[in-house]
Amino acid sequence: MTTALRSRRRNTAPEETEAPSAPLLARAYAPFVSSAGPKSTESEQTWSFALENTFHATRFLDIVGGLSYDRNEVLKADPGLDKPYADAWNWQTAAIYSYSDTGKVHADVSSRTRFPTLFDRYSTRFGSKMQDPDIGPERATNYEIGVSDIFYRNVHVSSAVFYSNIDDSIQNAFTAANGKSSIVGYNANGYNYGFELSADWDISRTVRIGGNYTYLERHLNFGEAAEELSDASAAQQDAIAASQIEGSPRHKAFIYLAWRASDKLTFTPSVELASDRTALVTGCSSTLVTTSGGATTSGNCNKTGGYTGKPNYVDIGAYALVNFQAEYAFNPNTSMTIGGINLLDQNYSFAEGFPESGRQFFANLRARF
Repeated sequence: MTTALRSRRRNTAPEETEAPSAPLLARAYAPFVSSAGPKSTESEQTWSFALENTFHATRFLDIVGGLSYDRNEVLKADPGLDKPYADAWNWQTAAIYSYSDTGKVHADVSSRTRFPTLFDRYSTRFGSKMQDPDIGPERATNYEIGVSDIFYRNVHVSSAVFYSNIDDSIQNAFTAANGKSSIVGYNANGYNYGFELSADWDISRTVRIGGNYTYLERHLNFGEAAEELSDASAAQQDAIAASQIEGSPRHKAFIYLAWRASDKLTFTPSVELASDRTALVTGCSSTLVTTSGGATTSGNCNKTGGYTGKPNYVDIGAYALVNFQAEYAFNPNTSMTIGGINLLDQNYSFAEGFPESGRQFFANLRARF
């Protein structure tokens, strides 16, 4: 028996979306710092307990079952604001059938909850959003069928198809040009589906190439979400109904080559690829909400007579990142890795207004005891 559940993250935007570092945040919003209001402090804690067990039903069939309990509680918030708590039971079950010495097929079902973050609950987005401490958590029920095998003794291939039913996905819509509450948070239901494929090929004793590819489709019922938000204004409901899926690419891939130059030294160049993704623009001063001719064709920034019924979205572009690392193994338990990320210094973003890091270099030392 172990105490870990496998993680599935397809119910929300891809895992690379994250908050920017503090220095970048300060640079991006430097003109607004003086009017951001008094400092506020919020804190929370999450307790989790999980159990997982694998039952060997036969020589060829394993049954995996897992259960977890999570409790999220806000410990500190500004005076007058709610300090909510939420809890959830999560579960997973899977069947794994070994049809040969190298081949396996699996099917699993899981149900998991994502609690809203402090950012979801308390951020005012520099005065443009009302705080919403009681926004509900997301819930996803995931289904997956996959297979893996080794062909010609040196080609390992695995693939899976998946479907997720989403309840109460946490979303935002931009609804007004000026004043408070121009960004409204809400929950929307929907579903995701797609497939994954990965392969690793040992070309020789010293060279391996491989990679993986993911195709993802996401659908949310924004019209239903607008109708359910009965206390919202007509403009807010219009913006919610016209929302678009943001934050996730439809195509994503990773390709690498590993060359063992010696028994101790390995060189690994790699490329990360992702297709275009959509981002919500929440600043009317941004030139991204205008066309090249200077006229707003859609959006709600009052540049052409007022709100048109459509929120502001932009495509923030695809990217291809070239990376490299070299690893030297001093012994079986100690190694050192040096390398670079985004060596071509590509300008790319996961969210509008927050460019990711440019060219980076690193050095790591690993020791096992």
